[in-house]
Amino acid sequence: MSKLTLYNSLKTDLGAITGIKHVALWNNQLERENEENPFLYPAIFIEFMASNYRDKGKSAVSQEYDMTVRLHVCFESYLDVDTTILDLTDSVWQTVHSKQYGTFGKLLRRNEEQNFDHPNVQIYIQDYATLGNDNKNLNTTTATLTPVLSGEIVAPNQI
Repeated sequence: MSKLTLYNSLKTDLGAITGIKHVALWNNQLERENEENPFLYPAIFIEFMASNYRDKGKSAVSQEYDMTVRLHVCFESYLDVDTTILDLTDSVWQTVHSKQYGTFGKLLRRNEEQNFDHPNVQIYIQDYATLGNDNKNLNTTTATLTPVLSGEIVAPNQI
């Protein structure tokens, strides 16, 4: 199962949370809000953090890796105190924690923190650890050679 499949699965599950209006791959949209395509809040952005890979077996055609999936949960508010974000982050945790997709291990929440750098937007970052498995697609095409008889005698080492 590729990261693309993991992303699409997470996007579907997170998009089903009541009130979520946008789910996308993280591209630092909040810093580039004036340059990015507009999106509605609440929004969740999925980021794949750096991974550590290990070969599995002698042939090294498959690898496993520790990966952190970071979710940027964003909520726009103009109130002095708005606790809606707390319900939203709980809904995200309820949806994602212990979920398993394909060849990835369970997603387990390991960190949560607030980002205070954006006016009128509350942001919580949740980090989920998982174990990934990649298997290299090998070309398994085989060819069969069949000698053609043309009336000439051909020695076996000339085929």
